[in-house]
Amino acid sequence: MKVSLQTFGTRGDVHPFVALGIGMRGRGHDVSVATSVDFKPMVEEAGLEFREIPGNSADYFAAPAVIKAIRKSPSSIRTAMAMERPTMDEVTNSLEKMQEAAEGADFLLTSLIPRGAGYAGPGLPWGTVSWWPITETREFRAYKTPDLPLGPAYTKLTHTLSAQMEWAWQRPAVNKLRARQGLAPVKKSPVGRLGVEQPILYPYSPAFMPPPADWPAHAHVTGYWVRERPDQEPPAGLADFIDAGTKPLVLALGSAWPVYGEETFALVRDAVRHAGRRLIVVGGPEGTGSDDVFRVQEVDYGWLFPKVAAVIHGASFGTTADVLRAGVPHVTVPCWADGPYWADRIAELGLSAPPVPFQKMTAEKLRQAVDTVIGDPGVAQRAAAIGERVRADRGVETACDVIESWGDRAL
Repeated sequence: MKVSLQTFGTRGDVHPFVALGIGMRGRGHDVSVATSVDFKPMVEEAGLEFREIPGNSADYFAAPAVIKAIRKSPSSIRTAMAMERPTMDEVTNSLEKMQEAAEGADFLLTSLIPRGAGYAGPGLPWGTVSWWPITETREFRAYKTPDLPLGPAYTKLTHTLSAQMEWAWQRPAVNKLRARQGLAPVKKSPVGRLGVEQPILYPYSPAFMPPPADWPAHAHVTGYWVRERPDQEPPAGLADFIDAGTKPLVLALGSAWPVYGEETFALVRDAVRHAGRRLIVVGGPEGTGSDDVFRVQEVDYGWLFPKVAAVIHGASFGTTADVLRAGVPHVTVPCWADGPYWADRIAELGLSAPPVPFQKMTAEKLRQAVDTVIGDPGVAQRAAAIGERVRADRGVETACDVIESWGDRAL
């Protein structure tokens, strides 16, 4: 079977698709990964075929206007307004390139932004991936909707409204592309049919976010898609630093470092020192270390996180997955997008102190959060317990099973 995987965004949007592609290739399938050229080396290093989606997705946080917007508010809408927006023709052309990237495939799987290529009608079985729940349910509200005490009917309505908002954003380019191809416009929102007519895959752990009982049959919570890298060697000196005393903490802010800045590092360093611990800093601005701070640009999280006392992070999807798998406590400092959503879930399960939103971060709040996760053995016990369950998931294998079952329909 030939499979086209399409994703667009930061490294955290691409890495899971690469892990899935490796899994599909291991089952004997031909796999291509379509994304921006920024991630061509990652795709090809994994032995997968690269196909390009136009645009630069790696540097969301390079624009001063975007950094300024996020520092004011975690609102994705505010951030989107600060970004340089493509014209309608450019968006339509991108969707057309996405469809072209799927030519010859038996199945297409997309993330959020390439989902429009599926809505436009790729002419083959297709499904999609969401990093947070978008399937309608009465059990919990849609992502980033008001918490109002109006009962299950309101809860379900939030998903309907959220789906309409996504379709309002996708519809103009989708129907412009269909018009180019001589097809009738899609009038009714297709978002609600995901999980019914097409599979939707949620690549997070059911131990962390169980699927609601009222979800349709084709909405799948698979477990995280992880690429195991046992061949990765840690940076020189890091293992010795870890072993030199009590377990250190880690500060890992990923691609959002330009938003957080060196000021955040200083606040976190002081909070960790106040707790009598040492700190490992992954990424961020170049800076000197000290006897109690080890700075490194890159390291395998799968190797590092299980060896530390806690991880301080922005609660992005990918880093959250790595900390959950490690089975260690979290200190969350969310700054935008889905960070606040996952930070709230982490706290709800008792795996962290209350979140410290970046826009409201103070030295005192960070000290309290660090002291809580270091001083409360219950946090570590709960983190270790859920870590065992998350590691037991067969995320990539489950996703491969789903894709194979749908791809067989075209063979």
